[in-house]
Amino acid sequence: MKLKDKVAIVVGGGSGIGRASSKLFAEEGARVMVADIDLDSADKVAGEIKFAGHEALSFKIDFTKESEALAMVKAALDKYGKIDILANVAGGSVGRGIRDKLGPFSESTKEEWDRLFDINVNGPRNCTKAVIHHMMQRRSGKIVCFASIAAVSGMVNGTDYAAAKGAIISFTRSLAIEMAPYGVYVNCVTPSGVATERIQAFMPSSVGAARQDDRGTMSNLATPEEIATATLFLVSDDSNHVSGQNIIFGVPPSRPPR
Repeated sequence: MKLKDKVAIVVGGGSGIGRASSKLFAEEGARVMVADIDLDSADKVAGEIKFAGHEALSFKIDFTKESEALAMVKAALDKYGKIDILANVAGGSVGRGIRDKLGPFSESTKEEWDRLFDINVNGPRNCTKAVIHHMMQRRSGKIVCFASIAAVSGMVNGTDYAAAKGAIISFTRSLAIEMAPYGVYVNCVTPSGVATERIQAFMPSSVGAARQDDRGTMSNLATPEEIATATLFLVSDDSNHVSGQNIIFGVPPSRPPR
């Protein structure tokens, strides 16, 4: 098992990539804290992990609040005594507290900008800051953040979202340099499209069906399980010589996504 005796926190573990990562980490031997703003979803994933014979606990967190990130880390340390892995999966372009759909920058508001930076930059920042001293003291740790292809290619009607995800890539690269002397690895995963429940809800049913039927081309949406496999590589010993990297999962679009 690749993560035997490791302790992992998965922020956003209640659904999508986070759920797939939580379950895969557990299968590979990790004890997993499933952290999510939706406690019911976190409880369900933790329950599925325990039903499969592995160890997990759930934790409710609004990671835009630094105090809750600190409480999350304390709870994990109180339960398991150490933290080896932090996967900052949570984020997004639409959802709670954000307009129902993205739109032109000229029509955006400061409130929307701040909210997108809160859930895509400040949230991962808070969780990372909460755990970083522990990892530095142990001189060991793996941190994975999540960006979006929008940060690389740009995004029509998504300037604020693309800017936030671009900030996460820069955060990853800079923190990796700082953490190198402490044996803490920091990397980023940048999907070009993932067939999560949230994304499929916004897709026309005909498009979703076509992409599910034809899994042979790289233009298809990846599954959460496929992204979880890449995340597993970054948090396991297989990536002990990899840090500060942004792994683009899929083919960047020939023109900015809409």
